[in-house]
Amino acid sequence: MAQRVEAGPDETSDRPGPPPVARWFVFPAWALTLVGLGISIYLTIAHYRPRTLVCSASGVIDCSAVTTSKYSELLGIPMPLLGLAFFVGFAVLITPPLLRSPQPLLRWSRLAAVSVGVLFVVYLITAEVILRHLCQWCTGVHIVTILLFVLVLSDEFRRIGQIEEPPRRTP
Repeated sequence: MAQRVEAGPDETSDRPGPPPVARWFVFPAWALTLVGLGISIYLTIAHYRPRTLVCSASGVIDCSAVTTSKYSELLGIPMPLLGLAFFVGFAVLITPPLLRSPQPLLRWSRLAAVSVGVLFVVYLITAEVILRHLCQWCTGVHIVTILLFVLVLSDEFRRIGQIEEPPRRTP
């Protein structure tokens, strides 16, 4: 008959590795992802039906000038569609089973996804500067993407701070 051994205060029965995702991460990550997804869906519809775009066209703020420019597509793929793919992919990466998974590849995938997202934001802001027009909807996506990047980075730093070094053996 096997005897059950309880872990002492200095012992841990958990798997080694980084701690799970923080509770404070989940709600903001989902809220931002849903906002980004909503804006991306709207911009994708507006790309294929330009009359549905609701935006000011007064001077600097001119969504139509931005969303119909030569910078609005990358390799023939509309930027709103790429944004939509980004937010759908990120939503998958923050589903509860994937957040609970101990696989480091999933954590690195979240970080890689938002890093690529920020690179696209830099590209799109550069395009808006070149065009001398801003799109308020695009700016919303930029803000959401940057906030997701900060959120994922904050969680990674939290995890790094909670990983303890193994005790050193003295001879």
